[in-house]
Amino acid sequence: MDLMPRQDETSTRREIINLLRVVGPLTVGELGERLHITHVAVRRHLTSLERDGLVTSVQQRLPMGRPTRVYSLTEAADNLFPKKYSTLTVELLDFLHDTDPALVEAFFQRRREEMVARYGADVNADTLAGRVAQLAEIQQANGYLAQCEQDEDGALVLKEFNCPVHLASRRYPHACDHELAFFKTVLGTENIERLECIAHGGQCCRYRITP
Repeated sequence: MDLMPRQDETSTRREIINLLRVVGPLTVGELGERLHITHVAVRRHLTSLERDGLVTSVQQRLPMGRPTRVYSLTEAADNLFPKKYSTLTVELLDFLHDTDPALVEAFFQRRREEMVARYGADVNADTLAGRVAQLAEIQQANGYLAQCEQDEDGALVLKEFNCPVHLASRRYPHACDHELAFFKTVLGTENIERLECIAHGGQCCRYRITP
């Protein structure tokens, strides 16, 4: 049995998301009228979207008739719409650089200090391997597609297959430098070498870590 949603189902769910974004909260009946599909089909799609955490509903009492459920988007659904945060970040960094180049370094240093304060206590395993695994989980949760492994000579390797600050890091290497410094601080070792970097054309950001 094929459990993957068909293309037309995926398209309809996206239409529902777009409608809720543009129009605001809607009932099953209102969605059905706008999409020209049955109430049963609307409910099936809404159930799927609720399960994925993209849609929520509340019971609303109408002036006439029985109470009905009204559906709206969750905060998680906001991530489905295009953002230009990376471009804005680069523009802000350019402004800092044009004002005073030292401000760019100060910005990334402050960012690193805040990351250490936020995540340092969560990287607390007794062994280095355990701490690298915890760091990989943190980076994974932050969108870096991170994973860790051990190579043939016993060294630990941390890989990040996505860089959420890629545009900024290509122009300002401070981002990569302070990521490395962040890793050294929370892992409690200076023995970390960057072998590959997305900002320099690598497939991933790859770090070799030894005790």
